[in-house]
Amino acid sequence: MAAKAALPPHSPGIATGAGWARLRPRGGGAMRGYRYEALDGARALAAQVVLVSHGLGMAFFPVHSPGAAAAEWFGRLAVMVFFSLSGFVIATSLSRLVASDGSRFGVPYAVHRIARIWPPLVLAILVTFAVGWLGQNGLPLLTKTGDAYRLDAVAFLRGITLTFAPGDATFVIDRALWSLRQEVYLYAIAALAALAFAGRGARRVLAGGAVVGLVILTADRFFYLQSLALFAAGAAAAHFGGRERLRALARAPWLGPATLCLLGAPLLFVVRPGFIDAMSDGAGFLAYQAALGIPVALCLLGLAIGDGPAARAAARWSWAAAFSYTLYVIHVPVMTLVFSLRAHLDLAPGLAGTVATLLLALLGAEAVSCAAALVVERPALFRRILFRLLAATGLARPAVQAAPSI
Repeated sequence: MAAKAALPPHSPGIATGAGWARLRPRGGGAMRGYRYEALDGARALAAQVVLVSHGLGMAFFPVHSPGAAAAEWFGRLAVMVFFSLSGFVIATSLSRLVASDGSRFGVPYAVHRIARIWPPLVLAILVTFAVGWLGQNGLPLLTKTGDAYRLDAVAFLRGITLTFAPGDATFVIDRALWSLRQEVYLYAIAALAALAFAGRGARRVLAGGAVVGLVILTADRFFYLQSLALFAAGAAAAHFGGRERLRALARAPWLGPATLCLLGAPLLFVVRPGFIDAMSDGAGFLAYQAALGIPVALCLLGLAIGDGPAARAAARWSWAAAFSYTLYVIHVPVMTLVFSLRAHLDLAPGLAGTVATLLLALLGAEAVSCAAALVVERPALFRRILFRLLAATGLARPAVQAAPSI
């Protein structure tokens, strides 16, 4: 999920000029020469981790069991990587747009985000509602909570706008979308923060006030402060990544093993009752997850500037990034359908049947996502369409249509 936009290799650096130039880091090499193949591979691998963790939870682990707790933690780690990776990529994207459009970057930025996010999201809501319809017409669905859900037009509109409520099918069936809603929120925070630095006068004041207001408004909501900390760590790593000391730290041979230890340390406590609840409610645990953004962001910087074994291994998975976002948003309803059919039809009993069903669910989610991504993960096409529509209405300048690809 999380960074769902990859930039071409060797992204241009920040241009000097208007207020944004004051943020230009020392060294002049920041945000220049990053290689995104490894970051694409990291995104693809994180999506696979989410897929497998959810599949294992559906197949083997009762809710609140140690196995379920471990699977939940691995899934949460992958989402945390998405948030930090999004911050890294969005920072570089905004720097390019500000360099080309100054404080008027809002329209191209919004178009790039909409073209990337919404086509797969609309597909995911359609798939979710199709599975939900089956669930209300003879196929009992094995959702995580088992709650009733709405399938009306209002629920559909709330799904495609990421404003879904607890009683909507989107909330009950496709539970992975909570992080996408937060990611779109982070896109807005990033744009407003950029405007606060690149704009002038009232624009700067209003944008800065909007950032503070949004953070205060969401501070007590589930995981928003933590996702913001992870996102900000990734953005800072990208922005200040030209500093030699920071690059040396990102290349340090001990960083990867140390980060893995920090990420894996909570697994020592999965046998404790309440571990899953503490992931989302425990103040100390939430602070720990937020703090993990620093080592994760440094590792991402290391992948972006490195050519060592880790970067090469991650880059080998870059091909899977072409459908990783679609996989993220539709895998839960697809796998829920497979496991529900098995239970309803009483097929493949026993451990062997469970394993076979798990493999079928995983492969089915991969196949559906790969095929669907050929249609919905085409941001360049959707950008062109949106820019032409905006130009026809006079809301976009012709030059905006040539904005750098994000």
